[in-house]
Amino acid sequence: MKYSNYLYEKKDINQNYLSSNPFIQYLIKRLLKKIAGLMNEINSTSLLTLDIGCGEGYMIEYLYLQQVVGSYIGVDLDLKRIACAATYYPVCKYMAADVIALAFKSNTFDCILSAEMLEHVRNPIKAMEEIKRVAKPSAYLIISVPNEPLFRWCNLLRGKYWRRGGRTPAHVNFWKPSEIKKLLRQYCEIEKEHILSTFPWLLFKCKL
Repeated sequence: MKYSNYLYEKKDINQNYLSSNPFIQYLIKRLLKKIAGLMNEINSTSLLTLDIGCGEGYMIEYLYLQQVVGSYIGVDLDLKRIACAATYYPVCKYMAADVIALAFKSNTFDCILSAEMLEHVRNPIKAMEEIKRVAKPSAYLIISVPNEPLFRWCNLLRGKYWRRGGRTPAHVNFWKPSEIKKLLRQYCEIEKEHILSTFPWLLFKCKL
């Protein structure tokens, strides 16, 4: 991910996307490929998709290049990230929004995509309730979160966040596979899960 002119400091950008480490880049591309594959499985080009926590738009651009999305809206709470996405990846509509108070009518979206969002939310139950509200009945949910405690161990191996035991500073939830599946099953049916093939993340395809 290369910016010709930063709209804000590099520390504000998802550092994984800026990493020069070839192994980290390999892991990110593997996760993105799996997400694109799930989108293709649900024929998402014919669906209206909401991307919650779209960040700087890197994943959106990847999905468009893979031709697996149609009508698409990206939202994020961070105004700087939304501005960055709209500037460098102007392939869809972007809006500033909080997952616990989405400015959309009920039963609007055919697909909800959320990558690396629930670890940042202090009230994941309220977030899931809002996701369910804006989604159509039987809509798809594709979601990924860091796989804990493996994600923390990876940080430590990289020499990151030693004083925090490897915990990423911006994360408030540290999801183990059993914990995230318990949350998801309150709202949807898990149709497919990826654990080892998306290390160090967990990836799920669900039906609300």
